[in-house]
Amino acid sequence: MQILWDDGERTFSRERRCQGGSDRTVLLARAAAEQPHPACLGRIVHEFGLKDELDESWALRPLELVREAGQMHLVLEDVGGDPLVQLLAAPMQTSPFLQHAISIAVALGKLHQRGLVHKDIKPSHILVNCADGQARLTGFGLTSRLPRERQAPETMAGTLAYMAPEQTGRMNRSIDSRSDLYSFGITLYQMLTGSLPFTATDPMEWVHCHIAKKPVAPGLRVETIPPVISDIVMKLLAKTAEERYQTASSVEHDLRQCLADWERLGTINAFALSEHGTSERLLIPEKLYGREQEVDTLIAAFGRIVANGAPELVLVTGYSGIGKSSVVNELHKVLVPPRGIFVSGKFDQYRRDVPYATLVQAFQSLVRTLLGKSDAELADWREKLHKALEANARLMTDLIPELKLVIGEPPPVPTLDPQQAQRRF
Repeated sequence: MQILWDDGERTFSRERRCQGGSDRTVLLARAAAEQPHPACLGRIVHEFGLKDELDESWALRPLELVREAGQMHLVLEDVGGDPLVQLLAAPMQTSPFLQHAISIAVALGKLHQRGLVHKDIKPSHILVNCADGQARLTGFGLTSRLPRERQAPETMAGTLAYMAPEQTGRMNRSIDSRSDLYSFGITLYQMLTGSLPFTATDPMEWVHCHIAKKPVAPGLRVETIPPVISDIVMKLLAKTAEERYQTASSVEHDLRQCLADWERLGTINAFALSEHGTSERLLIPEKLYGREQEVDTLIAAFGRIVANGAPELVLVTGYSGIGKSSVVNELHKVLVPPRGIFVSGKFDQYRRDVPYATLVQAFQSLVRTLLGKSDAELADWREKLHKALEANARLMTDLIPELKLVIGEPPPVPTLDPQQAQRRF
């Protein structure tokens, strides 16, 4: 057995197996831990469920899902090649970079033509130098069949170093195929420079980098990178999806023009980055228009709270469907630098008979956020909540059962006999 990569969550290996009565080489994906998290196993099962939608010409197609020695294994078709992550120890030369980049763009374009969004594009999920020279994608555990979807901050999933800004759930924007193009841009950056465009030490720092920090252009890190290639990568790394390439075929077109110039001239002439690929779907921009004053008012109020520590109440009013939630959700981005947490609950006209429904909804989102934190951070929150709730902890967990996952089982509420109650009241 040959271990190709291990990212701490999944192990990817190549080994010989008896398949269909003959001995052949296959690829295996399995959870790295002996007792993996259920979410990790769920992603493996989800990837197997996509087998009929993945074509062997651009993806590692799952063959079967088996259990061996108490572990779940995803058996994948082996078309040769190596994980791209093994080739990133040093910056790539221009010619092999362009050949690999074009091949990846082709595979990514075919994925999107199938109506799929990968949501976890990174070098360890790409095989290059395959037998037919074409790249293959794998790691479809988070892949979505939805053309556009919103990501809640507390359920953020993916690989932080390669995650598109909208995937963090803090951009007030939806995830679509252009999110994969951002991750593709991070991958190309690493291929060109041998390093990631950002470095961070914790999840919130990664989030801040992706939504607010502009990367140094690869051409400024490695002087031998042609300016046009550097510009292509920087366009892919635009913070808002509308400013990126809109399709993988557009990237492929410009990369092919770069390769043609390089092979013919030994240099790449400057040209305007174009949009030759046209999306098959109408993508309406999600930018807010005409609400600058309202958004500025909210952000200014938050700034005062951070500076002074005094709470404020800001009311946003308007008819149903006018966009109040979209205005309020613009706070997601400014909450990142001070490490703020956004929780929300919505007053629903059809749930007026449910006591405290809106507050319960807000606290449930808080609990989901806290459960995603490290053990040390969770312990700190547990102590603060115990101190804040004191004798009311049982009342809160009766109202919000999920809170028990954070603070543990609270002590029972003391009861008084009738005589004690009469004396007290």
